[in-house]
Amino acid sequence: MEDLNNLFFRYEAVEYAIIGHDGEFTSPVFANPKIELRQYNLWKETPKGYWIGYGKADSLNSGGRWVSKTSIKRFAYPTKKEAMENFIKRNESRVKILSRQLSTCEISIRIAKQMVV
Repeated sequence: MEDLNNLFFRYEAVEYAIIGHDGEFTSPVFANPKIELRQYNLWKETPKGYWIGYGKADSLNSGGRWVSKTSIKRFAYPTKKEAMENFIKRNESRVKILSRQLSTCEISIRIAKQMVV
C-alpha cells in the first residue's frame, strides 16, 4: 500500500551546501538538486478541506496548513502520484517564468551597454 489515508505528500527540490576549501559552507559549483518527499499528517478534516502538519495537532504544535478539497493547485496531496504531478507542473511553470526574466535581463544589459551616460 503506497499511500495511507492519514498522510498528505509534497515533493520539493533541495540543494545542500558543501564545505569549501576554507572549511566554510558554500553553494556547490554545479547544480545538484535532490528531490525529497515531505509527508504531512492529517490533523483535521473540515467540510471544505484538511488541516495538515508535522507530528500531532495540539496547542503546542503550530505551523499547520489548510489544504482545500476542491482546489486544482494544492500545497500537498493525498497520493504520491498527485504530489509528483504537481511537482512537475510547479517546476515547469517556474522554468517558464525564470526563462522570461532571464531574457529580460539579458536584453536590458545589452541596451544599457549601448546607452551613453
